[in-house]
Amino acid sequence: MTWASLDATGVRGQVAAALAGLTRIAAWVRAAGPTVGGIAVVGGAVALVAANRLRRSVAFLGGAGTGALAAIAAGPWLSAWLPPAGWAWLAAVLAGTASALAPPLFPALLGALVGAHLGILAPVAGRPVVGGAIGAAVGAAILLMGARSAAVLLACLAGGVALGLGLLALAGARPPAVELAGSPVAVLCFAVVTGIAGAAYQLGGGRERGHHLEPPRLPRE
Repeated sequence: MTWASLDATGVRGQVAAALAGLTRIAAWVRAAGPTVGGIAVVGGAVALVAANRLRRSVAFLGGAGTGALAAIAAGPWLSAWLPPAGWAWLAAVLAGTASALAPPLFPALLGALVGAHLGILAPVAGRPVVGGAIGAAVGAAILLMGARSAAVLLACLAGGVALGLGLLALAGARPPAVELAGSPVAVLCFAVVTGIAGAAYQLGGGRERGHHLEPPRLPRE
């Protein structure tokens, strides 16, 4: 498996689908009005400044979202006795609960999902399943090694998206807001900048507070 073997067309298609989905979400938030926009702003701001303190809540929400995405992605292989929405809700509840009980599980699950998705695009010995399994293991291991920092960064990126969409909703029908709402790349760039800033503030601030709270050492006689 090599990066050169990745299906570039498939990757571009997935990126385009993700950006189109972000555009639809932005349109829905703006159509929902200022109330939903205000909730998104508050939720995004909380994630940007307090995700590190709300580890179990972040893990529950992140795990639930990851579980739902995994169920949607695996829809063609799931049994027909439960509708797709039912599988998504079931996976969300199970993954969210497990992640709340063990917070490092959330970034590991997300890493496994992304790794499996990339691995399927890079089959090993012509078998996408093998590539997906290897990619899932590698992705889970990478994010698990820095689970706490990864969880904070992911929460802050999501918070940046929520904050940006909420501000667009509060801006109403003003021309700049309408134009930005139709540009998912602009929303994504805003989310990346604010998310990285929020994660740096929380993680760096935590280390600084820990350093200042360390009790002074008495001089040795």
